[in-house]
Amino acid sequence: MIAPDGTIYGLHGPQGAPLVVLIHGLGLNRAVWDLTLPALARRYRVLAYDICGHGQTPAPRQVPDLALLAAQVAALLDHVGAQKATLVGFSLGGMIARRFAQDYPDRTAALAILHSPHLRTPQAQAAILARVEQARAEGPASTVEAALPRWFTDDFRQSNPAMIDKVRGWVLANDRTTYPLFYAILATGVAEIVAPAPPVTCPTLVMTGDQDFGNGPEMTRAIAAEIAGAETLILPGLRHMALIEDPALTNATLLTFLDRALPQDALPVIEPRRLRDAFGRFATGVTVLTARQEDGTPRGFTANSFTSVSLDPPLLLACLAKTAHSCETFLRAGHFGVNILGQDQQAISALFASRTPDKFSQCRWHDGQAQVPVLDGALAQFVCRQERTVDAGDHIVLIGRVVDFATGEGAPLGYYLGRYFSVEADAQLVQAVAATSGARVGAVLLQDGAVLMEVAADGGLSLPQSPQPAPSMERLRFRLAALGLHAEVEFLYAVFEDRGSASHCIYYRGQVSGTVPPGMRYCALADLDWSAMR
Repeated sequence: MIAPDGTIYGLHGPQGAPLVVLIHGLGLNRAVWDLTLPALARRYRVLAYDICGHGQTPAPRQVPDLALLAAQVAALLDHVGAQKATLVGFSLGGMIARRFAQDYPDRTAALAILHSPHLRTPQAQAAILARVEQARAEGPASTVEAALPRWFTDDFRQSNPAMIDKVRGWVLANDRTTYPLFYAILATGVAEIVAPAPPVTCPTLVMTGDQDFGNGPEMTRAIAAEIAGAETLILPGLRHMALIEDPALTNATLLTFLDRALPQDALPVIEPRRLRDAFGRFATGVTVLTARQEDGTPRGFTANSFTSVSLDPPLLLACLAKTAHSCETFLRAGHFGVNILGQDQQAISALFASRTPDKFSQCRWHDGQAQVPVLDGALAQFVCRQERTVDAGDHIVLIGRVVDFATGEGAPLGYYLGRYFSVEADAQLVQAVAATSGARVGAVLLQDGAVLMEVAADGGLSLPQSPQPAPSMERLRFRLAALGLHAEVEFLYAVFEDRGSASHCIYYRGQVSGTVPPGMRYCALADLDWSAMR
């Protein structure tokens, strides 16, 4: 996902759970949390992102410092709609977390500072400044080989060459111009976060490995001493990259701290398949969303999660599955289209729901405003400028401002419980049955749980029926209105053949109000004499 400032991030875990933000270290990217994120996301809402100038997030336009990097986190919280979060920062990320807690204390729920630096000895400070100059002159390749033995134990490096290659690749992927700028923050930025005034007061865990040469136990204890009530934990036998070398220990430690610092109500376990079936009870229309890739190729997919939002300004929304092949295209597109399908466009819906290549060669379409592809024959076509996106679990809510639209004629294509339906099917059936000789139209009309019945002279009971000839629900409604009753029809209840009377019957269901007239009465279903029914 992409935030408005270009930050690339991912959001995982149950909605409504406390938010935990993971901040990686120098020269790395959010993938460093791949062994940590799943464990935390079982109980917490977890956001992992690429620091600007790292991974897929573009470099800042100004020389970076800790204040800028803390502001990047604040902007991310604004983007995902979170007022407060717990920050888990590794190395440089731990420095960013501490600066965030200083600059945004009301938005900091708790801190976990992992393997992060504090004041160095003159010799250690001279050594890291020398590495900054080396990186400035020769790029990240000049520092990574010397760093790996500081980050991992010898045994781990020898037995896990693939992981070492992956970490090496992360560092080498950094731009040689921006990398030294961030290395300089690691070297000189500590002065900004030492002895903060006012002091940080949120629940805090400070952790390192007992063999972390650059950010060891002495620094960890010094950081904790400046934060009232901070917990200190020294992991035995581990160096700088404990979260990769021993993820089980790191994860268990973090979860223990988070569970203690962030008490939360137990969240119910929702089974996705049953939930999807329940959602499917809501009948919807069917749309095809369209846009263009950056190279101009048209893309589209079928969606039934669409709704109007506002008339002033003119806004609508649709939902994109994060797993959809075209999700990234729609997130990057400045404009997109929404095409509401008619009942004769079921094949179009199936086409755009499939993975068929070059879908647009198999349907009729044309360019709308902003060159957005729009489908011919749709009941309505909207061209929208992307207004904003909102992360929503396994989907992205895409909000668009309507800049152009058109409408057509016809009946809509409906979707219910995984199947298509036509909203005109009932009307067509009723018209066909009502046209037959001897057809009857009646209604099951309820008031406070009792059904309205007509009472014959001999005590026989029947449901109210429309006058003949040409019976219809409208004629029945007019008849009841003349008797002082107001009928509200909810839906078509039954269409059947009465072989005893050789007639076809159409019955609706609804509600009725008003004082019962002579010749009628309300009958409770439990007391109804079924033998008197006609």
